[in-house]
Amino acid sequence: MFDVPGMHVVDVTVDEHARLVLTVETDQTEHGCPACGVLAIGHGRRLHVAHDAPGFGRVTIIGWLKRVWRCREPLCPTATFSETHPRVAPRTVLTSRAVGWATDALTHDDTTVSALARHLGVDWHTCWDAIEVEAKARIGRPERVKDVKTLGDDEHIVRHEALLFRMEVRDLDRFAVAAAG
Repeated sequence: MFDVPGMHVVDVTVDEHARLVLTVETDQTEHGCPACGVLAIGHGRRLHVAHDAPGFGRVTIIGWLKRVWRCREPLCPTATFSETHPRVAPRTVLTSRAVGWATDALTHDDTTVSALARHLGVDWHTCWDAIEVEAKARIGRPERVKDVKTLGDDEHIVRHEALLFRMEVRDLDRFAVAAAG
């Protein structure tokens, strides 16, 4: 259910909004200070809440009990620091898995950012800001077009343009009839 290396599930509940809530923590027991390298000591945990890809048809919330570390070196400029994990970047609302899921869905499915935001339990802007960053990173990868042999028009765009043209022509015809009448 939550196959994330270095993390394990402590608790699973369904909250008052029918969201699946997974409480997780890392299994790391030692950490060196990022500034000086001295072995730090645990200084408690703080809750970092992030929205993950939907699970079991529900909005899924990850409550990461993020460990806080204290540097033992008195001369070190870093007094305390929090652990990090590639799945949940600092100060983010969406996990990397949620961003990947949403970007894949927007790329391959007939869906909208609004629908994806509802599935993730976040607002449109939060969802789009994350998808946009991931989509730009994917577009920048040259290997994504290595198998493309022919470039063509997207069928959706062609239909959309045709619809706009028909609407404009009908509007012109209606205005001409009104002006003549």
